[in-house]
Amino acid sequence: MTWFRNILQITSFKSSFNQKHTYPSSQIIYTTRFFIRNFTSESFQTTPSPSSSPSVSNTITSGLEPTKPNEKPRVVVLGSGWAGCRLMKGLDTNIYDVVCVSPRNHMVFTPLLASTCVGTLEFRSVAEPIGRIQPAISTAPGSYFFLANCKGIDTDKHEIKCETVTDGADSVPPWNFKIAYDKLVIASGAEASTFGIKGVKEHAIFLREVSHAQEIRRKLLLNLMLSDVPGISKEEKSRLLHCVVIGGGPTGVEFSGELSDFIKKDVHERYAHVKDYIHVTLIEANEILSSFDVRLREYATKQLTKSGVRLVHGVVKEVQPQKIILNDGTEVPYGLLVWSTGVGPSNFIKATELPKSPGGRIGVDEWLRVPSVQDVFSIGDCAGFLETTGRPVLPALAQVSLRCIFSFHFYSFLL
Repeated sequence: MTWFRNILQITSFKSSFNQKHTYPSSQIIYTTRFFIRNFTSESFQTTPSPSSSPSVSNTITSGLEPTKPNEKPRVVVLGSGWAGCRLMKGLDTNIYDVVCVSPRNHMVFTPLLASTCVGTLEFRSVAEPIGRIQPAISTAPGSYFFLANCKGIDTDKHEIKCETVTDGADSVPPWNFKIAYDKLVIASGAEASTFGIKGVKEHAIFLREVSHAQEIRRKLLLNLMLSDVPGISKEEKSRLLHCVVIGGGPTGVEFSGELSDFIKKDVHERYAHVKDYIHVTLIEANEILSSFDVRLREYATKQLTKSGVRLVHGVVKEVQPQKIILNDGTEVPYGLLVWSTGVGPSNFIKATELPKSPGGRIGVDEWLRVPSVQDVFSIGDCAGFLETTGRPVLPALAQVSLRCIFSFHFYSFLL
C-alpha cells in the first residue's frame, strides 16, 4: 500500500512538526509484561461494600491517598493512546508523580495496524509498552501503571474510582479502588461508531487494537483453510472468501489495499485451488476518503479498482452472521467483515457529568481545560472545543493529539 501511504504523507505529514517527530521501527518494541505494582497493606485498606456480602469483587479500597505537602504532585492520566502517552513522555518525573490508568499496557501505532492483519508487519512492531514510554512508571516509588478502567470521577474530592481489567478470568474477580489526584488528564480516546445498527458488535471486527488485527488474521487464514475442504460448494467458498470492509475512511481504504496486495502476492501463490473465489468489497455511503482533496480521492479510487477491490455505494441496514443487508434490500454474503466507519464518544465519556462539546466529546477551552471543574483536563479523541471558544471540532487523528499538547502549551498548567 505504498500509494496510500504517499497520500497520507502528502496530506497529514506536511508540517515540520510531524517531520521532526518520527517513530523509528527500532524503538517500537512489544512486551507482554504488565507494569502493575503490588499494593501494600499500608497503601490499601480493605473495606467491605455496605450493600453486599464481603467478597473480592465488591471490595472497595482506600487506594492512593491524597499527596502530602512534602510529596510531589500527582498527575493521573486516563488512557494510553497517542495523546496520553505523548503527555506522559514529556512530564518531568523529577517534579511530578505520574499515574496511568488504562485497560491496555501499551500504546498502539494505529497507522500501521492494517499491515499486521496480513503479515506485512508483526504485531510486536506496532506496540510500545507504557513502561518504555515513561520509565518512571516502572521505577519511581510514586508513579504507577494500573491495568484498570475508570468507573467514575469525583471532582469535588479530587479522586477517581477504578476497576481492574481481568479479561473475563473467573479466578480473578475485579478489584475496585480509588486514586486521588492533583491534576487529572482524561485521554481515554473514543470507540468505534456503529450508529446503532443491529448485529455490528456481534458479527463485525473493528480495527483499533492489536487484538482486532490478530482476530482478522486468524479469521482470514481459517476461511482460506476451510474453503479448500472437499465437499464445500462454490457458493459457500465464495462466501467464506468474500472480505467486506465497511467504511471508506483512511483505515478502511488502507486495509482494503493491504488485503488486495495479500491476495495478489500470497493467496494466488499459496492457495491456488481457491484463488479465483477470494475478493474484497469496500462499502461506503458517500465518497471514499471524503475529507481528502478530490484529486487524491480520484487517485485512491483508481488504485483500489486497479488492485481488484470492488467499490459499492450503500448504507448498511443490518448485519447478520453470514450476510449484510443494505438499505435498498441488497444482501451481501461475507466470510470476513471489518467495520471502520469512524469513532464516537465512549460510554465512559457519555456517562461523565462534565460539559460536552458538539458531538458528545468532553468540552474544553483553548488551554484544554474542562472549565467547569478545577484541575481537570481532556486531550485526544475524547476532547472537543466548546462552542464558546469559536474553534471547530478537530478530527480524531494522532497528529491532532500531538499538536494540541504543544500548540496550546498544555504543559503550562504544571508551571
